[in-house]
Amino acid sequence: MVDVSKAQDGGVVKKILTEGSGNTPSPGNEVMVHYTGRLPNGIVFDSSKDRNQLFKFKVGQGQVIKGWDEGILSMKRGEVAILTCKPDYAYGANGSPPKIPPNSTLEFEVEMHDFYGEDCSEDGGVLKSTITEGTGLSNPREGSTVSVSWTMKHLDRDLETRSVKFILGDGAGQGIVDGVEKALLKMKKGESAHVTVKSPYAYGDVGDAGLAVPGGADLSYNLTLEDFEQAKYKYEMSDEEKIEFAETAKGMGTEYFKAGNYALALKKYKVITEYLEADAEDFDDMPDSDDEEKDAEPEKSKEKDPEIEKKSLALQIAAFSNQAICHLKLQDGIQALKACEMALKLDPQNIKALFRRGQAAEMSQEWEDAIGYYKATLEVDPKNVTAANKIKFCRNKVKTFKQAQKKKYANMFERTNFKEPEKADTDDNKLKPDFSDSEDEEEAVGSDNDAPQAMEA
Repeated sequence: MVDVSKAQDGGVVKKILTEGSGNTPSPGNEVMVHYTGRLPNGIVFDSSKDRNQLFKFKVGQGQVIKGWDEGILSMKRGEVAILTCKPDYAYGANGSPPKIPPNSTLEFEVEMHDFYGEDCSEDGGVLKSTITEGTGLSNPREGSTVSVSWTMKHLDRDLETRSVKFILGDGAGQGIVDGVEKALLKMKKGESAHVTVKSPYAYGDVGDAGLAVPGGADLSYNLTLEDFEQAKYKYEMSDEEKIEFAETAKGMGTEYFKAGNYALALKKYKVITEYLEADAEDFDDMPDSDDEEKDAEPEKSKEKDPEIEKKSLALQIAAFSNQAICHLKLQDGIQALKACEMALKLDPQNIKALFRRGQAAEMSQEWEDAIGYYKATLEVDPKNVTAANKIKFCRNKVKTFKQAQKKKYANMFERTNFKEPEKADTDDNKLKPDFSDSEDEEEAVGSDNDAPQAMEA
């Protein structure tokens, strides 16, 4: 028997019945166990075996009694052990009525079936197992500056050892895989962890020739979050800090765009509008005329520096316009159109947004809309040759479409049109009653030759 409590105070004593193999779980791991709980008199008060269902929980996270959080961390896969938990490590002075009396020492027979790392991606693609626990209560959030180091392996081969400082969320720009960033969002300062990263969160089907990572490879990292500087929330920033933050994001977005990383560039341009958009709402809410009620005017304490407002507005217009071009590069005409509309809401004569709105409609094959948008571009910039050429291109598309439709429906009409066979002029026919409602009924029936013209009209 061995004391497995952290305090080594005899609070949790383990007796191994069947030896397990391999390593033990880390705090935060998802564990799967069978158990039978007994009172000191041997009466069973609970058993997962009776339900024929494994019990799953995150160990070391306070989801179970203290004795389990500490005792199960010492168990290996396949191990069967008895954990004896004193009251302070079980249900304490209150017990758990009606089955567990107050101040009860409890005995659990536990079978460790399996465990796996904390799921950082919510689909099993990034699993983290803590090696060394960190300090503090907070995890870095996106935008934080982190200092990290790691050793990366594929199978048994060490492929990379690296130390780097970067802004969390911008890792792709420095060759850092998405899986590492997702794991860091779940780590504390000073924490070291073993992280398993599936291929979609690493280098995908392409791999990385420079690091000798084959396509489709799952990777493992021994990752350490050495330090981080927490990013401020939007509400914690002053107006000046928001402008500085947005200008930095714009510069990074431009670099990513030039490098052809349109998804990451889009992410940066979106951050700008997320942080500054409220400023535009405040600007829109200002009274339109002196005739409005005085209480509708902004409070003096909320008044902003006109120069700050000017910079904020310019940054937002540029960001929405740049979002549009990123969406176009990513072949998403609908989202590009939405971004253009947002830019034009702030600046109705913004030439880039006007032109890109036309491109967005063109991408969605909305030719008539595209023509209208390009015409709006020419109203602002009559010498815009590209917009004029785009109008000609779209008109040709409309013409081609109409001709195709005309041919389609003309053929359809020809397939369904028919003429009554001529009747012989006999006495029998003459004797038949005429059921016509009008003498002009015959004129209402057109000939085969007349049909296409009628459809065209």
